[in-house]
Amino acid sequence: MKSPADLTGYRMLLSFAHPDDESFGMGGAIAYYARRGVAISLICSTNGDVGTVDPELLAGYQSIGELRLKELRCAAEQLGIQEIITYGYRDSGMMGSPENDDPACLWQAGEDAVTGRIVRDIRRLRPHVVVTFDPYGGYGHPDHITMHRATTRAFHAAADPAQYPEHAAEGLTPHRPAKLYYTTFPSLPLRAMVWSARLRGQDPRRMGTNKDLDLQAALDKLLPSTTRLNVAPYQAAWDAATSCHASQQNPRQMQSIVARLSRLLFRHQDFTRAFPPPNGREPRERDLFAGVPLG
Repeated sequence: MKSPADLTGYRMLLSFAHPDDESFGMGGAIAYYARRGVAISLICSTNGDVGTVDPELLAGYQSIGELRLKELRCAAEQLGIQEIITYGYRDSGMMGSPENDDPACLWQAGEDAVTGRIVRDIRRLRPHVVVTFDPYGGYGHPDHITMHRATTRAFHAAADPAQYPEHAAEGLTPHRPAKLYYTTFPSLPLRAMVWSARLRGQDPRRMGTNKDLDLQAALDKLLPSTTRLNVAPYQAAWDAATSCHASQQNPRQMQSIVARLSRLLFRHQDFTRAFPPPNGREPRERDLFAGVPLG
């Protein structure tokens, strides 16, 4: 394998749900690897078209989705993502919201259909490493959970010639990526957010504008970190990417003391390796591509 300073020739596929998931979730890590030569592709399965956006920001755009995808292209340029793959599904809402009944939304798309699309992209791009959400989707969003399930299935199905054999007509052959990772929050900042909410007299199970964000559940369902990256040198690129998503609340620009402390702690980004499964005895990894042969 090449030295950590030069990963030219390696490929990574990110599989997420919304425009801004890439930046708010793992922007530092994306910048880290793009600047080391990794070819990074991003699946964004929805257009980000459900939600409230300042009407002034919509001037010149036909829809919220058009604006959100433009913001995504801006962020991708800042981070160094080479290819954006969009599936065009409508956003779902949080669990139990009426948006989830819309037949065009990702939650209603059917896991088999979404899995097949991801398998096709894995076979076309042939990544060494695939990254997606954890089983809880970070904070319980149905679109995140859908992408976790479909991507995990696709990771394994892509290597099996008996699954989605119609891809052969497109010249796509089976491919097994070397590693699958789930994004995860460092536990200390998440604990600080739960603690801060309680200190302010807020219920950590009913946070956010619509009171549908359960920080306690996110903490309870947090997976152990198997891999930690030092992304401190890439904070400027990370900030630039998150700033592209001007229509969304940017967690890296919040002014509270706890938010500033969390930003300091987020100098590291954590991941959970799902494949190959950890044995519980190995030390924490410092590189998603550790041990991956170039080929």
